[in-house]
Amino acid sequence: MPTLIRDGQRVAYATLGTGPDAVLLAHNLMSQRGSFAGVAARLASGSAAGRRVIAVDLRGHGESGGAPRSFTTDDLADDLLAVLDAERVGRAVLVGTSLGATAAASLALARPDRVRGLVLMSATPYAASRRDALKFGALAAVIRVLGPRPVLAPILAQLLGASYRAREPAGVATTAAQIRTTARGDLARAIDCWRSRPALLDRLAALAMPTWVVHGDEDAACPRAYAEVLAAAVPGAELHIVSGAGHSVQLERADAVAGLLAEFCGRLL
Repeated sequence: MPTLIRDGQRVAYATLGTGPDAVLLAHNLMSQRGSFAGVAARLASGSAAGRRVIAVDLRGHGESGGAPRSFTTDDLADDLLAVLDAERVGRAVLVGTSLGATAAASLALARPDRVRGLVLMSATPYAASRRDALKFGALAAVIRVLGPRPVLAPILAQLLGASYRAREPAGVATTAAQIRTTARGDLARAIDCWRSRPALLDRLAALAMPTWVVHGDEDAACPRAYAEVLAAAVPGAELHIVSGAGHSVQLERADAVAGLLAEFCGRLL
């Protein structure tokens, strides 16, 4: 398992497939790179010319736990860039979900020369409102003191769509177990990172690379209106709605998302 150390922070990632073209995957808050497992397998095997897929555990998540300090979405963007450097990838297709989408967009804005295409899933163009900042601040405080168990049910209802929760109880249990076994400090710091995220809306017009916006029609955490605003703000962006998917669209509808990403990459790579 490749691992980087940046300013005392471990950043773990996995690679799948080979080839000259690369796709980097960044997951959402309270998720892990494994949420992209189905997508990564299909992408890596679906290209005759070969495609390398890189899935990253963001700080405070999965094997990138043990965050020694608070971090921002810019730190996450810098981590993604460091992974590309470590893998000697000049330009990659960036795919991010929610928190990972903000990090991917931040990297695309800062270093467009490193980004061949951009896919923003379950994404928001806005900074946290005062109400959201208070809500997530309270959530982080509860988790620091009591852990995630008292708030696990509403967290899962936000992370996973109704269809997936009804259809895949084992998948829901796996997600719950991953959250329960994540260190309290990591969960709280990741939540603080999300509630301090920057607004992207006023900068999105600067994105010149091909961009798709992907949204699940059962997303309880991010309104469809956010996806529509994003798609309208990025020049030439396309909006794609995935039916029967909630916020963790890459996990809930891996086949559909892999199909979309394969089509997107097929146009570019």
